[in-house]
Amino acid sequence: MDTVTSCWKTWVNDPAGQGRYDADAPITQEQINHARLCNALTTVCASALRNILLTNVPAPHTAIYQAILANKANLKRLNKDQYQLVFPDPQGLSTGKVEEFDISLLYTIIRNGSSVPAPSNGWANPPADNSKETHLGASVERIRLYRNSISGHSVDGEIGKQEFEDYWAKIDEVLHDIEMLLGNHGYLEDLEKRKDQVITPHEAREYKNRQKVSK
Repeated sequence: MDTVTSCWKTWVNDPAGQGRYDADAPITQEQINHARLCNALTTVCASALRNILLTNVPAPHTAIYQAILANKANLKRLNKDQYQLVFPDPQGLSTGKVEEFDISLLYTIIRNGSSVPAPSNGWANPPADNSKETHLGASVERIRLYRNSISGHSVDGEIGKQEFEDYWAKIDEVLHDIEMLLGNHGYLEDLEKRKDQVITPHEAREYKNRQKVSK
């Protein structure tokens, strides 16, 4: 059989004239770089945001869903899917699991339903001074910005070596800032292990297709 290899799949032509895509076709290093960054964001960074949320709800001694419910009026920015995830109960009670909240949803709740202070330039804007503004609000905003910037590559799902190293250093720095305020939760160690993580073609394609810019 003849094969024609593309960035993501291999098209295989068999003698009968039928064709199929091979999900395990080779991928480039640039695609692996993109997938590793996406993996770091959706795992380590999302875990850090969950910790920030759980330690900064209006009443830390209550269950997180009670705190979210108390601030329900402030969560108008939730889209339909996010609202359903937070408030799956038909009666409007929040029984959502924080472990299932992604970066976009965590950011929205932290911004609108927690005691985390806004960055000096306000939410949805780059912090005024990346080297000096290290409080939790600035760290939350940086994670959102990095996530959106990396998601901007979702059209081709490729990131070059130097850009990969630059992003990785920024993520490492923001996780360091968070641990300086909340204590050591193993974020930096977890991040380091993921830098050389094996990425399959299927995973790379999934990350490429999954990334959407949060607003």
